[in-house]
Amino acid sequence: MEQAQRSAEYIFQGTMYFFRREKILCRYQFALKDAVDPALLQRALDAALSAAPYYRVQLVQEKREAFLEPNPNPCLVYAGSAQRSIPEETNGYLFSVSCEGDTVYFDWYHFLMDGRGVSPFLTRILELYCNLRYGTAFANTPIVSSPAYDIEAMMAKYPATEASESTLQRDVVQTWECKMRRTRVRLTKQSLVDKAVANGVKPFTALAGLLCLALRGYLGKDDIQYSYSADTRKAAGVPDALYNCVCSFQHSVKLGDGTRLADIAPEMDAAVRRTLQPEAMLRQMAQQMSWVYKVDQQKAPLRIKQRVFQMGEYISGVPADFWLSYLGNPLLPATPEIQTYTKDFNVWVPPDGGSMGVEASSLNGVITLCIENKAEMSGLAASLRTAFAKEGIAVLEAVELDT
Repeated sequence: MEQAQRSAEYIFQGTMYFFRREKILCRYQFALKDAVDPALLQRALDAALSAAPYYRVQLVQEKREAFLEPNPNPCLVYAGSAQRSIPEETNGYLFSVSCEGDTVYFDWYHFLMDGRGVSPFLTRILELYCNLRYGTAFANTPIVSSPAYDIEAMMAKYPATEASESTLQRDVVQTWECKMRRTRVRLTKQSLVDKAVANGVKPFTALAGLLCLALRGYLGKDDIQYSYSADTRKAAGVPDALYNCVCSFQHSVKLGDGTRLADIAPEMDAAVRRTLQPEAMLRQMAQQMSWVYKVDQQKAPLRIKQRVFQMGEYISGVPADFWLSYLGNPLLPATPEIQTYTKDFNVWVPPDGGSMGVEASSLNGVITLCIENKAEMSGLAASLRTAFAKEGIAVLEAVELDT
């Protein structure tokens, strides 16, 4: 494949993260049932990478453009839990694999992929490690990505002017930018599902509503604005895309002293269901990518494009008090066998356009909320535990963690 074709196919979908001031590095961490053997993990990484060309790339920056090309350097497993600088400390790769004790750490630069895009590769590494460590027989079939969606056709169908007008009319939430702190909450999946069924709403809606109730007291405001991401792969006709393929929506909820989940859940659920229609997702995707597209098309040096993008990013952003990303099962495909070797999972993604970011994953009947918080107040874990317990959610853990 020629260099220009590679760039056109894979570069644009991550350009937003390339232009941003702060590099967004994400982390998955899996705890296995016993100590990790680094040598076997290296062999598993090598084997997985041999069948996954999408990830064997490096980012090349020239004066006016950036593109991906094959990375000829060895891809190494690193020791320790510290997050390395990507790609400066990873031989040019846009992801990193490391281990310490019983835990495997997967870090990646959001430029290359989203959580759905990274899951098949990381699951494959774990499967191949289990083959070497436990004698399992997982296959190493090729991991391929759907071709890029037609961004020009999307822009033509949903003109950027519509996005600008609608965006400029909305209220902009002032987000906190204080020292980052981490909070982790675990709850039983069944208790959340039961609560959702009792209110006639999606479990996602119930979770979003519970977070709004908890944050009213924590943030000291009655009007909570939240955003969430939606996977647009099927709607865009690229079901197997490994590159970034999501859009974000924003809603607000007004709360009072006596507000309960049953009071807000029906309206919240109706709004969520409207936004998850294919047409609504594609329209939102086009609106949010319009500014990225305009900047990317400019005949200017990369550093100028980055500066212009940063000055005008608010046009397509969705700043909120918190954003919620529901990952679900991080193992893709979610075969029951591989789950038996995994004890725990955490996912950390820096808040992007919100005072706090909430990543929700589901594994072995437990939902884990990994929260990165930029608000200056203490007591988030206690606020969450109280609000969840009040609504009958079985909270297994609510703790503040060191960053």
